[in-house]
Amino acid sequence: MSGEKPKWFTVALLYESVIEGEPINLDKEYDSSNNVYEESHLLVKAVSSEKAIALGEKIGYENEHHYKNQYDQTVYWKLVKVLDCFELLDEEFKTGTELYSRFVLTPKENSTKDVLKRFFQE
Repeated sequence: MSGEKPKWFTVALLYESVIEGEPINLDKEYDSSNNVYEESHLLVKAVSSEKAIALGEKIGYENEHHYKNQYDQTVYWKLVKVLDCFELLDEEFKTGTELYSRFVLTPKENSTKDVLKRFFQE
């Protein structure tokens, strides 16, 4: 036992949706032209960022799942990687507590519109 006091961290994970099987009962909503990823942020308590990353990764693999979609295809949500680990500086959580932040670096010629399209497209 190291005796270190556990701290709160946010661990950012990236999941990928992998779809298998031929679709049936196609409708106008069906669109297979995009890959789908999910960025998920977990709150974990650990004594170090290394331990937080390991715990976040473990939880991420445990959260992998699959299901059948409305087109009878199997959708697998798979953990791609741990993106980041962010130590929370607040001891108490309340409205407005920052849980995660990151810096996005882009070439100077990129406009805000370019950044929104590349990193935050809906």
